[in-house]
Amino acid sequence: MDYEHFGHRGSLGKVLFDYDYRVLYATILYYATGFKNKSYADCLERFKMNYQDRVVCFLDILGFRGLVAATINANGTEAMDCIEHLIKAFEHINWLLDIDRPEEREGIEITQFSDSVVISFLETEESGVFHSLLKILWVQMGLGSMGILCRGAVTRGKLVHTSKFLFGPGMVDAYVLESKAALYPRVILDESIINLGKKAHASHHGPEHEKESIMNLLGKDLDGMYYIDYIASSQSEWDDDDYYRQYLTTLQQMVDEGLKSKDLSIVVKHRWLQQKLKNC
Repeated sequence: MDYEHFGHRGSLGKVLFDYDYRVLYATILYYATGFKNKSYADCLERFKMNYQDRVVCFLDILGFRGLVAATINANGTEAMDCIEHLIKAFEHINWLLDIDRPEEREGIEITQFSDSVVISFLETEESGVFHSLLKILWVQMGLGSMGILCRGAVTRGKLVHTSKFLFGPGMVDAYVLESKAALYPRVILDESIINLGKKAHASHHGPEHEKESIMNLLGKDLDGMYYIDYIASSQSEWDDDDYYRQYLTTLQQMVDEGLKSKDLSIVVKHRWLQQKLKNC
């Protein structure tokens, strides 16, 4: 095929090696649509990407290796109850975050890969901080009620995040913060995210009201980090006090099991949770 139409004479191989990905994708899109309803300039514009200033939320399931290992019995057969348990957990994440319904989350990009989820939105997104923190809280509550804990971090930075691509310093910072600073089964953020949420408040109320709504979802830890409080602050999100008590019982059962571990890192995580449960 000759690509003279695109200002370049030569084969597809020439385009692949001499042109950037935008030209390749635009070319494929242009020919795939049969030259109908799209100019080549429109096709090229569709694949133009630059870094955006975005809030980035990185969420990771703790103990995922063990959860996967449990899906295979000692004799090599599949442990169907454990497989179904993991599927239920992923279905829960998918449903709460509208992963398969992008039209329901306009302005918010979400990518899930294995045991991790990345949520991002423009820093100027109206009430973006509050709504994202609330959804993460719901995910933590739902997984916690299934005996699964999460860890994560919320930060801000330069990012490309679309349905196809996810990269940038903001992603790296969120991952490093989660892996190096979160430490315990918590999703952390600093005060700059709270202030950002206050600034990008909902149009139907003022900045102080927005900040108060955000703070109602958070706790402040001994190390000075704010975290999404899926223990005490989650009480108002349960429809019934009996559900909340049952939820706390499940968390306590996880603590009791975690403290028996010979792995000190697991013990430390569950001691943190044990302390938080004592304050309820």
